Amino acid sequence: MTRTADYDVVIVGLGPAGSSLAYFLRGSGLRVAGVDLVGPEKVWGKPCGDAIGKHHFEFTGLPLPSGPALKQAVDGIDIISPYGGVTLRVKGEGFIIDRNKYGLELIDEARRSGVDVYLRTRVTAPLLESGRLTGVKVIDEKGEQIVFRGKVIVDATGNSGLLRRMLPKEWPVNEPLEPQDSNVAYREIRALNYEIEEPSYLKIYVNQEVAPGGYWWFFPEGKDVANIGLGVQDGMGYPAPNVIFKERLDRLEAVHNYRYVINASGSRVPTRRPANTLVWDNFIGIGDNGYTVNPVHGGGMGYAMVAAYFASKVIVDAYAKNDFSAKSLWRLNLDYIRSIGRRQASLDIFRIFLQRLSNDDIEYGLKHGIMNSEQVYETSVSGELKANLSLLDKVSLALRMLGRPSLLPKLALVAQYMKRAAELYDAYPDSPSGLAEWVRLVEGLYSDYKRKLGVS
Repeated sequence: MTRTADYDVVIVGLGPAGSSLAYFLRGSGLRVAGVDLVGPEKVWGKPCGDAIGKHHFEFTGLPLPSGPALKQAVDGIDIISPYGGVTLRVKGEGFIIDRNKYGLELIDEARRSGVDVYLRTRVTAPLLESGRLTGVKVIDEKGEQIVFRGKVIVDATGNSGLLRRMLPKEWPVNEPLEPQDSNVAYREIRALNYEIEEPSYLKIYVNQEVAPGGYWWFFPEGKDVANIGLGVQDGMGYPAPNVIFKERLDRLEAVHNYRYVINASGSRVPTRRPANTLVWDNFIGIGDNGYTVNPVHGGGMGYAMVAAYFASKVIVDAYAKNDFSAKSLWRLNLDYIRSIGRRQASLDIFRIFLQRLSNDDIEYGLKHGIMNSEQVYETSVSGELKANLSLLDKVSLALRMLGRPSLLPKLALVAQYMKRAAELYDAYPDSPSGLAEWVRLVEGLYSDYKRKLGVS
């Protein structure tokens, strides 16, 4: 026997994107259901570095992590060159959080404010009627089959894209993730045998031999606990990251000198520009599902929160108009792209370049000041690599590049295409009718860039 439950909004997945959206919609007057496959002990269970910048909380108004949900306040990040000869210190406030505890705080607050939360509930299929998405079919923790109907169905199931993958192939939101546009990550949280010197500074090690196409990290969670892991570009035939961890990272004293492992796990992480569209008729996809991530470092919690914030505004507005078409929901694309998406696309261009540098190239570039800490910060914030250099700057850069002359034209090419990507995203279409032509231009830009960079 299948029963039906009617809602205004059904959120599938209660990770950073889904639970943030439920939190934002609390008190909106809408009937909201939040569904997740896991129980409370595994909410926000995706393994990652657990780091997030303070500015995401300030922008969205989400509560700052505190108490048991806060593991470590962060003052900045040290980026360390392949051979350890250079350290760039990029300052910026942030947090290492207990993902599970913080996620449960958002979910519990949403529940107290009237959101219906269904944990240990599995979505089995979308409900499609006359070519429209009208709900989802689920099986709850008691084995009961339920149909959740809603005017807006949100897929926040992470990189699995559980719901999105079951939608009609011709829908633009059913956009596959290419393996090379993702990293496979593995991390262990270890109780150490020593005290960390500066626990408020995270360490990122750029080393193509240890983490090809990615990086490895050492993120303190207090004075004697650290989140240690690495991400490896997928689709390139590299060894699995857990194998690399054991064979390469565990040889290092800072990693190997530990008492016990608190937690160990891995996952796949998208590292690309945002999805071509986050919305379609009656549908919204946010978080890793919508590829709302930083392409360079793979961090997605903050971007997911921002996407959820904009989604909540669009949903409330759609109900005021009683219009749930792609055109009505389209403002989510515009808001997200103007806020983050254009930068994300530029950084995706930068990411493709970085993944093809050798350790010698990276060490040389950092050692000779091709990019300093201020420029690293500016590039990550603005998504722009300075392309319009003065004559003096060009001469200075050329002199510094004497040992690596092949890098100079590549840097110019990267800066040019980062700018072109940003401009193309600035011209994102105002309505769904212009999407197909815009996607054609984006794909052409990336194809041209990869060809000139020599990427197969």
